[in-house]
Amino acid sequence: MSNQYDKIFKENIGEHFLSLSKTYLGIEVASSEELKDKLQTTLEREADFLRKITTPKGEQMIIQLEFQSTDEQGMAERMQLYFAILRQKYKLPIRQFVIYVGSKPPKMRTRLKPEEVFTGFELLDLRQVSYTQWLESDIPEEVLLAVLGDFQQKKVSTVLKQIISKIVKLIDDPGTLQKYIRQLATFARLRNLVIETEQTLEYMGLTYDIEKDVFYQRGVKKGQQEGIEKGHQEGIEKGITQGVVKMVIALLKSGKMPLEEVARIAELSVIDVQKMADQIKKPDS
Repeated sequence: MSNQYDKIFKENIGEHFLSLSKTYLGIEVASSEELKDKLQTTLEREADFLRKITTPKGEQMIIQLEFQSTDEQGMAERMQLYFAILRQKYKLPIRQFVIYVGSKPPKMRTRLKPEEVFTGFELLDLRQVSYTQWLESDIPEEVLLAVLGDFQQKKVSTVLKQIISKIVKLIDDPGTLQKYIRQLATFARLRNLVIETEQTLEYMGLTYDIEKDVFYQRGVKKGQQEGIEKGHQEGIEKGITQGVVKMVIALLKSGKMPLEEVARIAELSVIDVQKMADQIKKPDS
């Protein structure tokens, strides 16, 4: 599921990178160039010698030995890559040694400069950023992020109306508008605002094609532990998650799919879906 969020972020970031960099990262950008390279998670060659050892004091660590017959000038950077991979995998202290066997005195660096060494990263928590800052932008991809920001004790419906109104103002093409509405609905899941978002869209007279929603198409993963349904209105078997129940009810009320298709998407039996449909049709007692 997280891949869908990543896909949207990656797709949109190019449109507002300069604004994001200046306003939120504190970096002025004169020019930029996209790097298409994929980051490799493994090195092309194996370490020459690796051992997990235990000292007489009971301390465990990783020992790495590399044998070099050439004076490799990029050895320090290469050893840093080894270190990162070993540390991630074993979570132990690491001692690294390069054993040089060349014929000439080595001139390779054994230490990296401070700016070359990874010591941590900067964290930007969108929940701590006021939604109004995103809302002030004239870039749709940036306005969308308002739903992930700090609502500052404002009513959810009020904030959603502001976000949707701003997107509508910026987008003229109906097809493009539908794309951003889908993205907004996707982001809303990260804040558990799916129902509020759908209600606000309906209130504002905007349509949202639920059949194109990736999350509805895939259904909710079995065994999700958030709020196991104990039996919904007497007719639903135990073990169905609350998320699945809400999804099925939304699909049934939309009237766009047959029971068999709803059952396939929700990964339920047609009988279970029929029970939910019967419950929806029952008048309040």
